[in-house]
Amino acid sequence: MRTRAIKTRCIKHASVCSAPPRSLFIARLALTLCVAAASVAAATVHAAEPVIVDTDIGDDIDDAFAIAFVASDPRLELLGVTTAWGDTDLRRRLTLRLLAAAGRPDVPVAQGRPTPDSVRFTQGVWAASGAEPPPGISAVEFVREQVRKRPGEITLVALAPLSNIEDLIAHDPQTLRGLKRVVIMGGSIYAGYGKGVGGQPTPPNAEYNIASRPKAFASLLALGVPIVLFPLDSAQLKLGVAWRDQIFAHASPLTTALAQLYSPWRALNAWRQTDPTLFDAVPVVWLLDPTLCPTTPLRIAVDGLGFTRVVAGPPNVQACLSLRDSAALALIERDLAPHPPEPKP
Repeated sequence: MRTRAIKTRCIKHASVCSAPPRSLFIARLALTLCVAAASVAAATVHAAEPVIVDTDIGDDIDDAFAIAFVASDPRLELLGVTTAWGDTDLRRRLTLRLLAAAGRPDVPVAQGRPTPDSVRFTQGVWAASGAEPPPGISAVEFVREQVRKRPGEITLVALAPLSNIEDLIAHDPQTLRGLKRVVIMGGSIYAGYGKGVGGQPTPPNAEYNIASRPKAFASLLALGVPIVLFPLDSAQLKLGVAWRDQIFAHASPLTTALAQLYSPWRALNAWRQTDPTLFDAVPVVWLLDPTLCPTTPLRIAVDGLGFTRVVAGPPNVQACLSLRDSAALALIERDLAPHPPEPKP
């Protein structure tokens, strides 16, 4: 919008070029400055962070909110989504339908290798009711293709058990080295799931995403790829009823889709929760505003059960251990609110 407005003003200035010589000089100078300003504005517009989201959408509800969040913010260039873990075909169908509701049918979705999954697919009916998509390339090939085009630029946002990362390590570790960084929702450093007595943190747990593929995480650490980690310490962002109602009240195609996904999740989730925990939205919050989730350099080791512990030695991750919850929820709500269409020139 800003670029278009600047270009319009440039054209108006250029229209005086039939004026006398002094006025002509001023007009040409104004036109030169306008074109320069338009170029700067265009560069700003194109400075969006290119990301690929790796997701196990469909079991818990947080992946749906995270993908909706990414798809709604122009500061992130969503190159594509890869589905991981469990029924990756149904996850792909769900993602495509959600992206269509977000007005982003242009975003490709690549399917990862199916795996066993013990967690119930709570949003399967909604996913299966969409049209059957044509086959696409595999998740590994999609990431490889994107990194080949833009080496050192892309952030992989890993929100799922690391089965796709495991396959990349096995077949093409150089692709992972070609990423700008890997941003992971995973791990448990000083706090586990939920709250203890008096709201105190519980002891660390083997967090689900890491515990599902601990060897893959250990191998990723060994590769030396820049990693930003969002463990349970910071990622347990609760979407209470007030914020939830505010988001659903927008009644846009996207927030209506989220409301439709929330209903079966609430009825079917194994944790018997009514307030979603937006684990997977937290890395996206950090990408958009790192001040809301400052990071600390740590050296992390992972054991065979998936416990992630701080050990001595040089840092191998940057980890966010504390989130400004209210500010994060406000950012998510603003991004999910419908935006007015760009005015025509």
